[in-house]
Amino acid sequence: MNTTRSVARNTLFLSAAQGIRILLAFVLILYIANVYGAVWQGKFSILLAFLNIFQVLASFGLPRLITREVARDYAASNRYFWAGLLAQGSTTVIFMVAMVGIVALMPYPADTKTMLRLAVLALPLFTFYSVAGALLRAHENMQFLVFAEVLSSVAQLAVAVVLLAHGGGVMALAAIRIAGIGLAAATVVGSTIRLGYIRHPQIDLTFARTLLRRSYEFFGMAALDAFLQRLDVLVLSVVAGEAATGIYDAAFQLVKVLMTLVLSFTDAVYPAISRLYVQAKDRFSLATGKALQYGFVLLLPVAAGTTVLAPKIIALLYKRPAYGAAADILALLSWALLAYFAQILLTRTLMAGDRPGAAMRVEAVMVGVAVVLLPLLSSRVGGQGTAWGLMGVYGVGALLAWRASADYGLPFGLRCLGRPALAAAIMATALFFLPGISLWLAIPLGALLYGLFALGLGVFDSGDMQVLRALRK
Repeated sequence: MNTTRSVARNTLFLSAAQGIRILLAFVLILYIANVYGAVWQGKFSILLAFLNIFQVLASFGLPRLITREVARDYAASNRYFWAGLLAQGSTTVIFMVAMVGIVALMPYPADTKTMLRLAVLALPLFTFYSVAGALLRAHENMQFLVFAEVLSSVAQLAVAVVLLAHGGGVMALAAIRIAGIGLAAATVVGSTIRLGYIRHPQIDLTFARTLLRRSYEFFGMAALDAFLQRLDVLVLSVVAGEAATGIYDAAFQLVKVLMTLVLSFTDAVYPAISRLYVQAKDRFSLATGKALQYGFVLLLPVAAGTTVLAPKIIALLYKRPAYGAAADILALLSWALLAYFAQILLTRTLMAGDRPGAAMRVEAVMVGVAVVLLPLLSSRVGGQGTAWGLMGVYGVGALLAWRASADYGLPFGLRCLGRPALAAAIMATALFFLPGISLWLAIPLGALLYGLFALGLGVFDSGDMQVLRALRK
């Protein structure tokens, strides 16, 4: 299989894994929200935020390092698995203790704290999942990750229905995640054993310590990413409470689906621009500039349409009246998605262009801005303030990454956005003056109108097809 097909195949599998996981997780969240209300959804979002952050911290960047090294030497799979397990096992114990300590300091209700302490048990299970998953990525067998994600998501839904329906209480929320991660870990480890990547134990403490030392730079990027992903929920849960967090999360979960698609797109672009930077720097600049342009062309109508249709979307998915406030939050977060796309793609561009240090500095500044901006706005305006803060954080990141990328000469400017922005505005105006139209009709009608307006305004031209043909060479 050639490189192009391999990348396309693995991108498809990883996108499928993320898509299935997000979809089934969203179904679970809808179940919790509509049956138990905003407070329980707030508790669950706090649980997910803590686990997402501490799983990344506990992994210490080791999975990325192991994937890179095993991809260069398949024969070393067994050695890297056992050394990685020892190394990540030690960091996992440290961060399990850290998570328990931080939970004790948080101003949460007693049942939420007990739930979070129980959820700590998911971290060692994640260690097995991440180290074995690194081997599968290195050997380019991503389909087994899809199987693991599907089984995990189905297991979480099943456990949720059984435990919650029988009065399991908030402890059931922790049990849901532990069961899901445990089944995913068993599936991934079993797959690597079956494929022959894991054999007899090979204990090498010296090599494990070497891996820890070499993983520092990977850990830095991963830790910053983890904090950026869920700092909004943690801040809002402290300053505004669990109910406000649940309402905010109701809107965020919808945008998270789109963020996953954005991430899949940028992950698909990243290998191509990494290759072009070495082979042909002019095509590297052209590809990145056009990726920015096409991404905005697709996301501008999504943001404009969501702003108009947000009340209908929330009313369709969340039946409790308290969730009506999530509509305004959803409208704001849909625009934050544009800044998120620009920041994540330009950060990937810096990494592809041999400037990972610049990418890390951008994310470090973003974390600093988030620590100041999110508490300030969340305490004053609640969930809407958190959405504004998130938009500001990603906006700063996009601006800094754009400035850091100036040396690449990317053929992109704000004038590129004029015509697609006008087409999106006309589409949104048309939908606004059709208030009685159903959501199921409004979405395809909006897409059709935007497509027609985009073509009429000349958003795409013959040069775009020439670019696509050139990039395939």
